[in-house]
Amino acid sequence: MHKLNYAATFPHWQSPQLSLRCNLQWRSFAKVAVLFDMQEEALLGAQCAVLSQAGISAEQLWPVARASGGDGRLAELQTQCMVLSEAQRQGWRNVLLFDAGFQLTQDERVFAQANRIFTSLNRLDWHALLLGGHYQHFSPLLALPGIARVHHADSAAAYAVNASYYPVLLNAYHRAIEHAASLNELWPLLMGKHCWLAVNPGLVSWRDNNLTPVPTCRPAGRERSFRFA
Repeated sequence: MHKLNYAATFPHWQSPQLSLRCNLQWRSFAKVAVLFDMQEEALLGAQCAVLSQAGISAEQLWPVARASGGDGRLAELQTQCMVLSEAQRQGWRNVLLFDAGFQLTQDERVFAQANRIFTSLNRLDWHALLLGGHYQHFSPLLALPGIARVHHADSAAAYAVNASYYPVLLNAYHRAIEHAASLNELWPLLMGKHCWLAVNPGLVSWRDNNLTPVPTCRPAGRERSFRFA
């Protein structure tokens, strides 16, 4: 685990600038874990700077170095377990996990929509909330525009977990480690049983060589079949 004060832990960096003039309501999340590879500390610094520029406080930011190992799927699950175990131990009401390879959308309408969702979280009965990813099958919630019940998704660049769901998700991740399964194989099984929500359209996407974020939503019905074995 790394110190919560990322500015004291990492060297100076060139900070990218957001063109948006509105901040996100990050106070809806108790802690924001930014997952990074040890060889990419410069990327971590840049992304933490973006989050800070978007309105997150230094006290909320928590840089977390990924577990190392030859099996990337296993290391990722171990990292996720480390974050959730600490969140459970600290008694945080929720935790938001960001991958350091993310990029925030530059659409102010999506920001405003996300703010409405974030401020409504304490009135919703939710287990997990995806901020972006590939949504293969989802159902928009008519009562709250911009949010959907997701039934099948993968490649999430950021997602939040509610405190009541920590033990359930930890148990599932430990089982996945035992069976050498990946997150993308496990998640559809959990989404089919529990309340996984998604910001739609996505607020976050993976970085690529384009300046415009890759679209994160796909129409319902394009499902792939996974087995958890």
